[in-house]
Amino acid sequence: MTTVRNRDTLTDHGNRQAREALLDAAAAALDAVHPRRTVPAAVERDDARLRVGDRTYDLNAVEDVYVIGGGKGSAAVAAELDTLLGDRIDDGVVAEKATWSDRSRSTGAVAVVAAGHPLPDKTSNAVGRRALTLADAAGPNDLVLAPITGGASATLVAPADGLSSADLAETTDTLLSAGLRIEEINAVRKHCSASKGGRLAERIAPAATATLVVVDEVAGEPWGPTVGDRTTYADALDVLTRHGLIDVVPPTVVDHLRRGRDGGEPETPTPADLATTDTHAVVLAGPADAPEAARDHAAESGYTPLILSTTVEGESGAVATCLTAVADEVATHGRPATPPCMLISGGETTVTVGDGDGDGGPNQEFALAAAVELADTDNDHGADRPAITTLALGTDGTDGPTDVAGGLVDATTVTRLSEAGFDARDHLHRHDTTPALRTVDDAVLTGPTGTNVMDLRLTLVA
Repeated sequence: MTTVRNRDTLTDHGNRQAREALLDAAAAALDAVHPRRTVPAAVERDDARLRVGDRTYDLNAVEDVYVIGGGKGSAAVAAELDTLLGDRIDDGVVAEKATWSDRSRSTGAVAVVAAGHPLPDKTSNAVGRRALTLADAAGPNDLVLAPITGGASATLVAPADGLSSADLAETTDTLLSAGLRIEEINAVRKHCSASKGGRLAERIAPAATATLVVVDEVAGEPWGPTVGDRTTYADALDVLTRHGLIDVVPPTVVDHLRRGRDGGEPETPTPADLATTDTHAVVLAGPADAPEAARDHAAESGYTPLILSTTVEGESGAVATCLTAVADEVATHGRPATPPCMLISGGETTVTVGDGDGDGGPNQEFALAAAVELADTDNDHGADRPAITTLALGTDGTDGPTDVAGGLVDATTVTRLSEAGFDARDHLHRHDTTPALRTVDDAVLTGPTGTNVMDLRLTLVA
């Protein structure tokens, strides 16, 4: 089970029982969506028969088996595939997040390469090109297993002709800083790539492709370089136009997208286009799985669980204000749930950085914003707020470009920050949440979790 590295310091202040309960529920949620549980449920081998989802492959009829993938949980998926298939895997490569590993390594025949995230780097480009080389090598009697998890869009890249890895990195940085929804970001990235948006599946054909995807988007649908794309070059340009970014991203990117819109570049293949190939996708874990596991654990622990939503989007601060108001309603009026209860939500919030110059991420921003709300006693609910404790967690173990997974806060957080000489509201305004949460031991540290199913927010009302 995933452990919180600094559990002792997180639980030596505030409502200790509530903090322990939230960390236990989060650990149960992460364990439920880890590949060691999800891969064996989706992939089974019986001698020469390999079942992947609802498809069965005769390994006696398969010449070579390749593993090609990327993302923050791809190495964990590859390890499970190696356990199942062993030396039946002939070759492979997956690209994981570089800060989780200072070197590349191997899982059986599969090379695990440490590449850039959240911004792609030269290694992301190199491993992306290696993936395309393997895809081209796959023949009509071969099988490609493609583990795709959140983060693959940065760790596994192959710029389209005329673009560089620096172009992709600058564009990604601009899109992330502008607080765009992940669907909008991906519409642009897919149309700047030689592998994304189903192009990798085109390169793999006529070999069979079985994609094993951990979904980290609120839509809950399979995605990745082996899955057909419903967006177009025109959609990508529309994203840049609507957000005023046409003149901000590199001109080479805009020129490429306009050329594609005008028919000068081939479109990404749609799901219908890939219907003629032997490819299918299996969802190992999705947006609802972690919240549902947390719900079950909360119920077993004696708390009334209530899933508010598994698809929450929006600015982290605004979402924190809203969900804290719901917790207030529970504490003061016993609705929509009766204390002791655990309010649960999933999804993926964003932060529009603007002129902010600090270190942080959306979950830490949510946590600090919730702490500020809980410290505000200039309302009718102030007396009840010590009963409220909140955990916000990136299920991959990182939050934004930091090594902090999230935050665990309560009504004492802002007071403790003030005693340490920190102005919580100033740090929130500057999006400088990491040093603030670290200072009062409210920053949650897990390290790599091996999975990524968006964010998990848990609020316990005692």
